[in-house]
Amino acid sequence: MRPVDWVVLDLGETLVDETRAWAAHADRLGVPHLTFMGVLGGVIALRQDHREVFAHFPAGADPTPWSVGPEDLYDDALPTLAELRSRGYRLAVMGNQPLHALPLLASLPVDKVAASAEWGVHKPDPAFFTRVAQEVGAPPGRIAYVGDRVDNDVLPARQAGMVAVHLRRGPWGYLHATWPEADQADLRLTTLAELPAALDTIRGR
Repeated sequence: MRPVDWVVLDLGETLVDETRAWAAHADRLGVPHLTFMGVLGGVIALRQDHREVFAHFPAGADPTPWSVGPEDLYDDALPTLAELRSRGYRLAVMGNQPLHALPLLASLPVDKVAASAEWGVHKPDPAFFTRVAQEVGAPPGRIAYVGDRVDNDVLPARQAGMVAVHLRRGPWGYLHATWPEADQADLRLTTLAELPAALDTIRGR
């Protein structure tokens, strides 16, 4: 494994806590937060698309825009980005995000940002990870991709030749950590704060 130059991170449940956004969906549907979150967890555990959660409630398909802001950043998000930068890594945030997430992405202390809606291609499509490598201008083997999902982040990043990092955070992170496929991650973390030291072990090789 070659040393990593670029660290590319997902946004949802990697840098930001989506609790407030999902709670807003529950409020719109008029169901208790616990009920909605429990059904969402069941959908994830069944390996269904998370949007299937809305089919379980009378209001049906969800028209409410997904929205998070700086107040939703996890406590370790900005300190970890600062630590990575201090160690010489270049940083990007690129994930499955709508266009209205761009202001938040642009506010982050990283070198490059992108939302899948800009590209017209979404994870886990291999074309997304090809585009990531093109945008940062580095060979896939010099890129670490960090995310909470095994299906959308770990497996396609690994298949693209990147260093795949799984973060056990949020509902996907916890449930996917039990999947046999999670063992394909090059690095497995329980907090984002572990990332700089974990990447340095690769650099040391």
